[in-house]
Amino acid sequence: MPKLRKPTRGTVLRAGAAIAAAVALPVLASPNAHAIAWDHTMHSDDGDPGARLRFEAYGDIVEICDIEADGFAAYAEIYDYKTGQSRTLTVGGNGNCKRRDASDYGWNLVEGRKYGFTVALTEGTYIAYPDNADWTA
Repeated sequence: MPKLRKPTRGTVLRAGAAIAAAVALPVLASPNAHAIAWDHTMHSDDGDPGARLRFEAYGDIVEICDIEADGFAAYAEIYDYKTGQSRTLTVGGNGNCKRRDASDYGWNLVEGRKYGFTVALTEGTYIAYPDNADWTA
């Protein structure tokens, strides 16, 4: 039968770190951090798209991303055909994204209603390379 020996200080510290990581993981993996299976995606209409718009109907999640260092910001507009109202989002800086969902004031889209989505590039009031689609919430 092998002899048991007292664990070294390093072994105890490693074991403690492993236990702490196992306990912290569920806390860090919040429900909002789940992967989204986007229903729709489209890009600005320039040759090398600089903006991306994604939409997930469940939760009314709209995300606009600036995906190219081109001096433009990414622009999104969501138009409600029934009320004639629009919501807009802009974000600048290559790699930056902005997201809105049903929990944000004014972003709850009516289930089953068709909306017009536009993605484009913008600089001030100038809108360039728009792409449009109609999607249902």
